[in-house]
Amino acid sequence: MTTQPPYNLFEQEIGDELLPYATQTGLVLLAYGSLCRGLLGGKMKSAMRFEGDDIRRIDPKFQQPRFDQYLAAVAELDRFARTHFGTGVLALAVRWILDRGPTIALWGARRPEQLDQIGKVMGWSLDAAAMREIGRILEQAITSPVGPDFMAPPAASAERAVA
Repeated sequence: MTTQPPYNLFEQEIGDELLPYATQTGLVLLAYGSLCRGLLGGKMKSAMRFEGDDIRRIDPKFQQPRFDQYLAAVAELDRFARTHFGTGVLALAVRWILDRGPTIALWGARRPEQLDQIGKVMGWSLDAAAMREIGRILEQAITSPVGPDFMAPPAASAERAVA
């Protein structure tokens, strides 16, 4: 059996209840949004604007001043990953999911080169000290976090209200 909840470094709400349940029952979590709509890919900049039907246009994580908080967290996580594991934030974000329990990290790629990071996720793991440091980075950088409510596509009425 599987379930597919939103789950990533920025949206960890399922961790306290669903992960232990999955471990006890043999359920596998397909972590939806592993890279949080590209935010954990490490390529976004503060000046980015999201247009048209891009869901990030209405997701509070991608609105100022929160967007800068999330970008600061990504930058610090990237420094941590490079210093301690010789890889970037994308591999760290995916490894974090894989090391949390019976999980599979899902992320979308629009171009083949976006899958180049897969090899950098394997062959290492995050110990308890690394998990604590990641938690510290997130807590320090993101002073007004947003939950996973915006990971699911908005209802049609919400889309019309924003348009």
